Amino acid sequence: MKLWFFGFRILDFGFLEVGALDDKLLEPFVTAVYTALREMAGVEAAVQAVSQKTLDHALGDIAAVIHLKTVSDGFLVLSFPQPTAAVLAGRILAGVTQEVDENLIRDCVGEIANVVAGQAKALLAAAPVQFVFSLPQTVVSAQQFRPRPGLDALVVEFSTDQGEFALQLFLNSDLVRN
Repeated sequence: MKLWFFGFRILDFGFLEVGALDDKLLEPFVTAVYTALREMAGVEAAVQAVSQKTLDHALGDIAAVIHLKTVSDGFLVLSFPQPTAAVLAGRILAGVTQEVDENLIRDCVGEIANVVAGQAKALLAAAPVQFVFSLPQTVVSAQQFRPRPGLDALVVEFSTDQGEFALQLFLNSDLVRN
């Protein structure tokens, strides 16, 4: 089944059930990703797939994890394959005399997540569900992040000319269903 999401054709519908995704919840996070990458790295991102899954760890190689507090606890996870993270860090740090090493890549992933969270928080200011965002914690291996049982993951997969990455919102299932 092919669907449209915020004007983008969804190529892979994954495990998402029709009617289970709350567009009003995801739209600010997707918009925040677009804005952050365009402003920080001069990169345009495109949604490739949106799905709702049960995940026992974050996707990708390197991830930034932001604790979300609302009615129940959740997490915003922005994860990248290592090559994508390295290219984006190089673009963000263009003109820096220092070589972009693993520490700077990790810092850039955390900063991208921090800007995404700030943008999303501003866009969600008038939403009925309010979130409190923590500072990002960057993990070297995305598989180190283990969400607590009972959290559904809304996964938005993006692609850019520099590579693919994913936004994952681990939330109580009551928040992700209509």
